Amino acid sequence: MSWVWLQIALFGGWGGHTSRNDLVAPDEVWHRFYGMGVIGVRFLPERRIQPTLSVELGSFISQSRQQGLFSQTHWNSVGIGLRARFLKKVVSPFLEGQAFRLVARCRDAEGKVMLNMPSSFSANGLGWGAGLSWRISPYGEVALAYVRRRPQTTQLEGVSGPAKDRIEGLIGQLSLYISPGTFNRARFQ
Repeated sequence: MSWVWLQIALFGGWGGHTSRNDLVAPDEVWHRFYGMGVIGVRFLPERRIQPTLSVELGSFISQSRQQGLFSQTHWNSVGIGLRARFLKKVVSPFLEGQAFRLVARCRDAEGKVMLNMPSSFSANGLGWGAGLSWRISPYGEVALAYVRRRPQTTQLEGVSGPAKDRIEGLIGQLSLYISPGTFNRARFQ
């Protein structure tokens, strides 16, 4: 009798970023300050192609000094993805893609719902990430990546802009391998 043993890695990460948003009207400049975290499960971590299930949580503050506007957005998403680790060596570059469902809540400086905005909204989206991972065999892996998520909405800052918005950041990840256990594979016992 043969058994199929899946290798599983639990991973978590935290990151942040600051940016100048270029997806608003040309006469507006918004500055963003991000914080984001992720937890998830990665299947077959010893292989080059790794399916992934993850939950991401995050928030960012946006401000436009010219207009005197301020908003804070809290979001979470559930996603499925695929990660490709290019080399089977200890250190390797990787690339990942993701499809996700995002739920966001946008508030003003006083914590109130923004004018003409629902209390929360949701959107589907696609994302990608690229980085470098270092395998700490046989227990896990440490990685540093740039991630970009593109939800199909223009209202992440509580003000509708002319283009689809994005969430981006630098994120560090720690993966811990869960071994399926060892057993005697000898033909004769």
